[in-house]
Amino acid sequence: MGASRAVLALAWAGCLAFAADDQAAEATETELAPVTSSAHPGEAVGYNKTGASVTVLDLPRLQRAGIITLTEALTTVPGVFTMPGGGDNQQGNVSHIAIRGMSSGTCILPVVDGMRLNAMSDSLNLTPNIVARTDLHTLGNAEVLRGSQGATYGGGAMGGVLWMETPKGSGEPSCTLFNEVGSHDTYTGSLKAQGECGPLAYFVGATYTHTNNDTRFANGTAQQDKHAGRYVNRNEALRLDYQLSEDTSLTTTYRREDADFRYAPQNKDWAKPYRFRTNLATARLASRISEDYSSSLMVGYFGADYMYGHGTNYDLRNVQIEWCNQYRWNKENKTTAGFAWNRSAYDDKSSQDKSLENVYGFFAEHTFSPTEHWENSLAARLDSSNLYHKLITLRAATNATFNNEQTRVFASAGRGYRAPGQLQRSSSSYLSPWCIYHGNPNLECETSYSVDLGVEQQIADGHTAGATLFWIERRHAIETVYASYTDAYFRNAEARQIAKGIELSLKGKFDADDKSGYRVAYTYTVPRASKHEQIASSARQCWSAELYTTPLPGFTTGLGLTAAVGRTDYNADRSDNYYTLRWFAQYEVNDNLTLHLRIENLTNQKFVTEPVKGNASADMLCPGISIYGGCTVKF
Repeated sequence: MGASRAVLALAWAGCLAFAADDQAAEATETELAPVTSSAHPGEAVGYNKTGASVTVLDLPRLQRAGIITLTEALTTVPGVFTMPGGGDNQQGNVSHIAIRGMSSGTCILPVVDGMRLNAMSDSLNLTPNIVARTDLHTLGNAEVLRGSQGATYGGGAMGGVLWMETPKGSGEPSCTLFNEVGSHDTYTGSLKAQGECGPLAYFVGATYTHTNNDTRFANGTAQQDKHAGRYVNRNEALRLDYQLSEDTSLTTTYRREDADFRYAPQNKDWAKPYRFRTNLATARLASRISEDYSSSLMVGYFGADYMYGHGTNYDLRNVQIEWCNQYRWNKENKTTAGFAWNRSAYDDKSSQDKSLENVYGFFAEHTFSPTEHWENSLAARLDSSNLYHKLITLRAATNATFNNEQTRVFASAGRGYRAPGQLQRSSSSYLSPWCIYHGNPNLECETSYSVDLGVEQQIADGHTAGATLFWIERRHAIETVYASYTDAYFRNAEARQIAKGIELSLKGKFDADDKSGYRVAYTYTVPRASKHEQIASSARQCWSAELYTTPLPGFTTGLGLTAAVGRTDYNADRSDNYYTLRWFAQYEVNDNLTLHLRIENLTNQKFVTEPVKGNASADMLCPGISIYGGCTVKF
């Protein structure tokens, strides 16, 4: 997951509670629901047992509310700012998100099935691409670790970690078919099969999506070609878990994605197709050697091919090996330690730029629990790379519960880093499809420091409220400066970037069966790059809320709200404020058939999703009012 100042907090709240399901709050360390793997690799720790700021997304509940994309799901997480609809050109290319003012492209590390998805040698996280193209149908777990406390993951996790897992099959074999059609020639179909057969548990799923988006501009015009913003995505996911013995298991996963996207600027001469293909394969052997000692070995491969039209493409090939061991010394003390090797090869075939990086990481975490209701942890990681000097990340955390576990107080502090990539440090220039980038051999590594303090309180039976105060500082930030739209260079920022604020939230249900309930989250952030400048791609205030009810047996309906104030674009220029309302309904006809309907952007707001510097009339607007409906069949 040192800092020169500390922050004091009073209340936690739905920031974690509304996103995790109610059983997770009561589960023990060995149960799957509350596992926060992103905060403590190798351990099964409930989110309410860790001092780090972690939100475990309640994926089934989000899908019942008509949320099927990761982009929209992340808008419900406190401290996270993201554009509804997918960022650039709504849905398809990238989805820019920020955690507490820190950008996803450089500060938030995506991890899927234990595999880091980043281009280390190019100093880029693939978070905007991963978020834009990931749906909830093939996710079994998704967590957001906020702040610099991702110590066990090293570089790229300065602002947080986005952890995702392919579902594990369970129970009797079953199949689920999801279909939805809607505005802008949109269709989404998903087929999943899962279950257990003796010692084998399996999950296999495939999703297909296409849409034309709603490509309209601030000057009131739209693309004459209705397919100018066309987006098509096909992805498949497979997970097999085999219990070799009572104490040993083997898990293998495979994920593949093929996406085609047509960028839709007003100037048709700039329109280029994007093709994005990824393959991810992992294998993990986990064994309990003795009552106190367990070990796991993970091997992973991630390949990405990205093409911007004919003749302009790059390839990324990452390999990862991680060996993790855990030993329990006694009831109060246990240690997790291991070794990781990451190899990242980047090849830009259009400009003949190539880079290769090998990173060797050594990590350890010790946890000390002097009482049943008080947990403490200290984690550290040492990374050694062939491209830069050795770097260390650190995290300390504490967590305590009181008043029959109705009150929880937690705190954490961390240090992270991001090293400039080989291409960024080169003395030459390299060409992307849109811009010429000039390297800077004098670039330094950037670092971040983060502190969280908070408390969660059950204010009544079924109702939780609270707040988390946070502070994060980024030093020597590596900036991309655009001398013009087609010419850019890199530099370390002179001023320190500081983001501080508070996350408030409230969650509750009005009956024991959770047929009616609500959640509210509000984040106030001061994301300052200098005395007079706000951090790029950030927002000062974010709201997220949902109210749902079941007035008739099997019928659930509700309203959702997302809003942001004081936001900036990628150039740190001020952008317009926005809010968007959504309505959703779901009717369970029987155990096998469910009908669902949703209306997005009920009030037909027209806020900017993609700005064009120097030409505000060409700014791209959000999708207008949109209607989607379909059914889910289980058999």
